[in-house]
Amino acid sequence: MDDFHFTDDEFLSVMNMIAKLDAPIGEEYIPFKSLDERIDMGRLDSLSIMVFFVWLTDLFGISEPAIQQYISKGDFSIQAIKTLVMTEYTKNCSMAKVEEFFDRCM
Repeated sequence: MDDFHFTDDEFLSVMNMIAKLDAPIGEEYIPFKSLDERIDMGRLDSLSIMVFFVWLTDLFGISEPAIQQYISKGDFSIQAIKTLVMTEYTKNCSMAKVEEFFDRCM
């Protein structure tokens, strides 16, 4: 399989696309600006975090057991999530494919 090709900025953009899908309707979405930020610090509730990981699983082909094991560790920083994806992905895609994926989902 090819190497994982997303830069930090591109990966941050992907995380913002996913998180924005679960942002409460009517509330302004405040995007992540750093890989040090966490998805669980007032950004997403527990159900939204689970849905977030479902999107991530589908987008990058990460196995459900790998996601479940990761979630049990409780490290929800964007950097840790990027490390998970880089380690566990089975589908690699471009930013254009990610954007197309989310256009279809909206």
